[in-house]
Amino acid sequence: MAGEIIAILAVLTFVVSNVFFRKTEREASPSFINFFRTGVGMLTFLILSVVFGIFSYIFLLSWNLWMILFISFLFGQVIGDTAYFKAQKELGTTIALAVSMTFPLFTVILSLIFLNHPFDYKVIISILLIGVGIIIIGKSKINTTNENKNLQESEIEHRKLTSYTSFKFIGYGLIASLGWAIGLVILDYATNQIDQILNTNGLSSIIGNVIRFPFAVIILLAMVLREDRIASSPQKFNSFRKSPKTWVILIIASIIGTSLGAFLYTEAARTAGAIVMSLVASASPLFSLPLTYLVNKERITKYGFLGVILTIIGVIVILI
Repeated sequence: MAGEIIAILAVLTFVVSNVFFRKTEREASPSFINFFRTGVGMLTFLILSVVFGIFSYIFLLSWNLWMILFISFLFGQVIGDTAYFKAQKELGTTIALAVSMTFPLFTVILSLIFLNHPFDYKVIISILLIGVGIIIIGKSKINTTNENKNLQESEIEHRKLTSYTSFKFIGYGLIASLGWAIGLVILDYATNQIDQILNTNGLSSIIGNVIRFPFAVIILLAMVLREDRIASSPQKFNSFRKSPKTWVILIIASIIGTSLGAFLYTEAARTAGAIVMSLVASASPLFSLPLTYLVNKERITKYGFLGVILTIIGVIVILI
């Protein structure tokens, strides 16, 4: 029971932090948000490695394993998280979570292809449910935008533009899902290798993150600086000049979601298991519904809610 409680707390930290990150989007780009939270995570795991006296262990690992850890972070945090924040900016927290939390399906498919896991007919059912759910979400988003936006062009052209925009950002959510799945599969292999080599008794995730986070910070910083260089003056959200309120929200959300969240996620995976963790994570859009309304006044249509439910059921089908 303790593992299940930790799993719920881990998902709550992820949802709460993303709801608060949503409040910074006027001043912070998706890349900057991801860069900042990753920087906080890097400091957290460096401190933890020193406290537990395991920092020097990273130098006992081979360069091949370092490269594997780097690739896992490239897919999971650099590509996956950045794509998620792009989706959240346009779609809102609940819908972005519903789309991106389909990553267990991609994980199973990748396991079938690369790890020779046996095929299960539930994969087909899951794909159908998730596909229908995402289509409904896309349609509901298009209809909501068409109702709320003053038309400045012909209705046909406007609908085409709205349709393209909505499905473009749903595509970002699916990229996040696929990135997280690839990163998770690679990370699972890497942390098991670290345990076998160092016999760290469950501290392999800290060692792995000490190696992974600095690489990600460097890449994300380069992305932020590039955005800042090519953006026109009114669009420079990603410069380091932000209001005190935005900095406070970024710090609090990063500590909740990256520092505390990463620790709880690791503990939940260890104590409750990956399946329980994935089941709880798949329900995160439902956790986000009341929070997004209270904090950001986001609403969701009944058709959008139906799409969210179908997507969640599709993920649960593949996990049970």
